[in-house]
Amino acid sequence: MINQEPDKKTIENIISLFNEKKYTEMQNSINDILKDFPNSVLVNNIAGVLQTELKNYDVAKKIFKKVIKLNPKYSDGFYNLGNICNHLKEVDKAIKFFEKVIELDKNYFKAYNNLGNIYRKKNLHKKALDYYILSLNANPNYLRAYYNLAGVLQHYTLNEKNDYINKFYLYLLKQKIIVRPYAIAKNVINGLYFNSDLETSLLAIDDIIFPNNLNKIIKDLNNNELLLQFMKVCPIPSYKFEINFIKLRREILNQIYNLNLDKIYLKFLISLSAQCFLNEYIYVETTNELQKIKKISKKINIAIQKNKNVNDLEILILSCYLPLNSFSWCKRINPSIHMQYIYDLQFTNYSIEKKQLSSIKSISKIENHVSKKVKNQYEENPYPRWTNLGLSVEARNIKEVFKYKELNISLEKDNFPKKIEILVAGCGTGQHAITSASVYKNAKIYALDLSFNSLSYAKRKAQELGLRNMSFIQGDLLDLEKLNRKFDLIECVGVLHHMDDPFLGWKTLTKNIKNNSLMYIGLYSKKARENISRIRTKINNLKIKTTKENITSFRKDMIKNFKTEWRSIENSPDFYSTSGVRDLLFHVQEHQFTISKIRKYMEDLNLVFVGFEDTYITERFKKFYSNPHDLYSLDKWEEFEINNPRIFSGMYQFWCKKI
Repeated sequence: MINQEPDKKTIENIISLFNEKKYTEMQNSINDILKDFPNSVLVNNIAGVLQTELKNYDVAKKIFKKVIKLNPKYSDGFYNLGNICNHLKEVDKAIKFFEKVIELDKNYFKAYNNLGNIYRKKNLHKKALDYYILSLNANPNYLRAYYNLAGVLQHYTLNEKNDYINKFYLYLLKQKIIVRPYAIAKNVINGLYFNSDLETSLLAIDDIIFPNNLNKIIKDLNNNELLLQFMKVCPIPSYKFEINFIKLRREILNQIYNLNLDKIYLKFLISLSAQCFLNEYIYVETTNELQKIKKISKKINIAIQKNKNVNDLEILILSCYLPLNSFSWCKRINPSIHMQYIYDLQFTNYSIEKKQLSSIKSISKIENHVSKKVKNQYEENPYPRWTNLGLSVEARNIKEVFKYKELNISLEKDNFPKKIEILVAGCGTGQHAITSASVYKNAKIYALDLSFNSLSYAKRKAQELGLRNMSFIQGDLLDLEKLNRKFDLIECVGVLHHMDDPFLGWKTLTKNIKNNSLMYIGLYSKKARENISRIRTKINNLKIKTTKENITSFRKDMIKNFKTEWRSIENSPDFYSTSGVRDLLFHVQEHQFTISKIRKYMEDLNLVFVGFEDTYITERFKKFYSNPHDLYSLDKWEEFEINNPRIFSGMYQFWCKKI
């Protein structure tokens, strides 16, 4: 029998040319090899891959059809043919080819993943989720499937038992760069209830004999790795969790105060301490608890002065009520291996941020009276306090980024420089700016904010993630011209509506961006925030001063007495941290917008609306408005919002272009 395949070294050589992007040389080599091996499955398949890379999809399709004819059991051929059909928008054919791949090879994880992507585009989220799970069961280390799974979980809630999902939630929460924990929090909570014994533990806390079975409860919670990790990465947006954590914290305090220093508390206390730190100690406390905390702190201080050992549990329980950096004795302790995580979280990071404050460049002294108030708010409560983030899998050039956004722009006509400068105006603690730094290739990010403390937090997190393309600058957006540069792109989300004059702020941004460049804007919707307006009116009528104690107290009263108002924001992540509640309900300045008002501002600034950012919202819009041009009609969007008043509860987030 004649050998249909060239030797291994020949195959390796053409693959090497592909990896080096020497496509012309590779094509010549393939042509020469096919003269001797016209029926080589491997070489023909590689030829098809090359044509795919060159975007010659019709040519590639013919080649892959030849491949599967040569070998009807060659799974790679069917997989590549599925990808080509996907590129050519022959989706039903792509599905059949990917299903054939799985029929031939049950462990072909990329085929499951690609089927998940197809069904996700069809908005069949449950089916997409099932395929991503199958992909990860076949290969638990396949990073792209984790990113895709996280993407689905942000817009689809799984309300049923699933034997596999909790281990994937745990993986997502342990990773620093795949997804913001808030974004999948509802699903994680459901996973804890449906797929673990958490409900049993919570019922035991409600039991009349609760203090007597504390150790049994703690033992069970210590075995719930998903819960413990969840507590470490974001304030858990559930009041049911909160009231049970308050009870557990109080009873563990009682045990430690009475010198019952059982090591069983250690693991749970580490997670509880992280949770309390992340929610900025929003939990209510009794006078009795505070007295015990003071006495334990005094005891620790005396022990340290006498060079005596301090029990980890005593330090940990204090860190569940106040951050370690607030205790004068903290810098003198030598943390044990058990304490290191909490020590770094609550003291080391704080020290790093304080030390680098002086290194942050300032462009101006804040003069505007509202800007001064906003600055003070975020110096006191940098917002938000975060751990993990959803970063881009790989940075892409600006045209590649916008290729996947449904914006009314011409990528062929618009010229962007190879190296771009992007301003993130009002970067806060850095979530948006750091995400942008991961998205754009060959980009320098200028992150501007009023608050030094917020910027220092952002700078530390950027260093943690190894990002080198960022510059952090303190100053008022109104003084932007002092930077003396025109930007290729400006992103300003959740900022203008907190200014004294939002139009003046937007005008300043427009002056500092190049012509024909894009601007990403986020503004509060008046219609979507009617519930927030009612609560803010109540706060103003009660003349409540903005202090930590008053925020916690009002929050408690609202849950108890203002049921309607509370229910309207019960699921808001901001309701579960001090800085979040302050930003949501107690902000020193809040303007709200309508689409008509946005249109008027853009007309006055010579800006053109080119589309909304959120694909979930645009997909819903397209179900009612089928004309492609409607996507860029603010009249249609205004009509859509009237019929869906809560659709922009997360702000209007849209792109506009300077003309």
